[in-house]
Amino acid sequence: MKKSWKYLIVGFSLSVFLFGLSQDAVVVNDYDGIKTFGSIELFLMGGLAILGGGLFEWLVWMSNPLYVVAIILFFSNLKGSVIFSINSLIIACSFMNWGEILAAENDRNAQILSLGLGYWCWLASISILVLGAGLSLYREKLTEKVR
Repeated sequence: MKKSWKYLIVGFSLSVFLFGLSQDAVVVNDYDGIKTFGSIELFLMGGLAILGGGLFEWLVWMSNPLYVVAIILFFSNLKGSVIFSINSLIIACSFMNWGEILAAENDRNAQILSLGLGYWCWLASISILVLGAGLSLYREKLTEKVR
């Protein structure tokens, strides 16, 4: 596949990701009322969740580094890119099944009321990369068979 198409796929995926960072990600019912967490807040602080006892929150956040590795591999190793992007998507999708999220370092949980546009853009950006890498790999395999 031509490099220009790869740049287009990655550019579109990253554009959706960056747009999602400007949106709300999760609405929770905490002890003092309903709170909304923005995507940028969760993106920047998610890597530190493990320090506050949020092991599962941190594991979901690890979808982001997998996404970055998949983008890097997309230009050199399509099979690796597909593997990393699918793993990133599976981890990100697992968050849909959560009923609560760690709301504070004192092990206080808050009930998840809804997932915002930021979360759905995050999933969409990873999905775009999965589809782009998968189609690129498929096309590359077809080209090898024709030769």
